[in-house]
Amino acid sequence: MQKEEGKMKRNKLILATLAIAASSLLIIIPCASNRVRASAGQVDREASVLVFPNDVFVLDGGFLRNPDGSTPPDALLHNVSGTSLGVTWGQFKSASATATAHCIGGGEGPRTSVRITLTGLIPGGIYSIFYATFVPDTDNPLCPGVERTLPLTAFHPEGQLPDPSSFVADETGEAQYRGQVEGCLLDATTLVYSAIYHFDGQTYDPLPNRGEFVTQGSDCRSSFGADAMRQLLIQQK
Repeated sequence: MQKEEGKMKRNKLILATLAIAASSLLIIIPCASNRVRASAGQVDREASVLVFPNDVFVLDGGFLRNPDGSTPPDALLHNVSGTSLGVTWGQFKSASATATAHCIGGGEGPRTSVRITLTGLIPGGIYSIFYATFVPDTDNPLCPGVERTLPLTAFHPEGQLPDPSSFVADETGEAQYRGQVEGCLLDATTLVYSAIYHFDGQTYDPLPNRGEFVTQGSDCRSSFGADAMRQLLIQQK
């Protein structure tokens, strides 16, 4: 029974990831040892954190492709233009996370409080945390129909650096992030967070990449894979 429930939860995250990734080819690598809790009173759930390889590339016979199960850990990663990220596939896929979330406040002003602990990130790397819900579905109004995620604003956004939904990993690749947004996100059928690495060293709150920031509106276009790479997808529910 538990095995079947775990399979169903993983399938739900895969479906959510497909929606977030849109038309890109999906290769998923589960971090089975990581666990995510929907609230302090619920049992930890396994297979809820996935490394996302679609925004990074390795050279294979002179061509760029997404890494997969056959890619050696020491393979250097590149962006979609072939520029080296200075990181190996083994380093990138070693990232992991745990998260907790709970709804607070009364019926007139519910809020969702989220705590995420991340390890194995790129040391000193600049990251953002965005979230998506399904049923109801999120849609970023600045990039309608293209960007499904919204920024997970920090608990104290006025003091958060480099912007209200971003942080800098420490020298060991670790980070603690506390976010809070309006509404109860746990009312949705599915809730997923994205940990986004900014290769260009810039953040674009309330959008996750430069392409969407400069083209926002009806002609919005994403630049995931060029300047920003989704490294982890974390299923909260």
